[in-house]
Amino acid sequence: MIQIVFMDIDGTLIPYGQTQVSQEDAAAVAKLQKQGILVFAVTGRCASQVPDLGFDGAISYDGACIQDKGKTILQGDFFKDRELETIVAQARREGHRIVMPGNTQDPVCRVLDLGGNRQLKIRRPEFLEDDTSAGELTEALAQSCFDKGMVTAQILKVLHIPPEASLAMGDGFNDMGMLAGAGISVAMKDAPAQVQACADYTADGVVEALQSAGLLKPPVLEIHTPQPTVAVRQDPDAEVNAKG
Repeated sequence: MIQIVFMDIDGTLIPYGQTQVSQEDAAAVAKLQKQGILVFAVTGRCASQVPDLGFDGAISYDGACIQDKGKTILQGDFFKDRELETIVAQARREGHRIVMPGNTQDPVCRVLDLGGNRQLKIRRPEFLEDDTSAGELTEALAQSCFDKGMVTAQILKVLHIPPEASLAMGDGFNDMGMLAGAGISVAMKDAPAQVQACADYTADGVVEALQSAGLLKPPVLEIHTPQPTVAVRQDPDAEVNAKG
């Protein structure tokens, strides 16, 4: 039974080309919560840019910031001072503009090391070109050290929810660890082949993904069957008598 849903934002909850969450998807989030299912937004956006849908939790900065109902549940320094100085110096040498989003209400956080707790696997290798591609993807998943998958695994650990009771959906390369580590995973239909290979199945949007997982009921279509037309046959004798 699914207890928690991890939901990517851009390309999943908000399709590319759109700027807001649809009413249908917002209603889907609310329906999940009414069932007692936790819903976490998982995004590369900064925390202040997560849509205000009443999420039970928000994972932003691709996993660097974790918040529960607006409260930080795991916090620390994202960069050490010398690392930050190196990045800033390199950016200035190359003429890049530096943007540092965040304030006291929008913290940057560091997740804990998960060790060997992650159970990542390729779900559908047929989406990959050959065995070499599958091997490269497996290695990439194993070597990833700071991504959405690490953080969602940590959330499950903190909340005492087994991985098999989680559902994740996404569309990008930064979603692969999250998809590969969830009990049920759904990639969006426009996702790259490597991303789809990490998911159990593909869907066209959030609602279809939740319906396919059995968490939302598909709409009932009302079929109106036309009533058959009954031809009334005239009695020739009755017509003659009427004339006579």
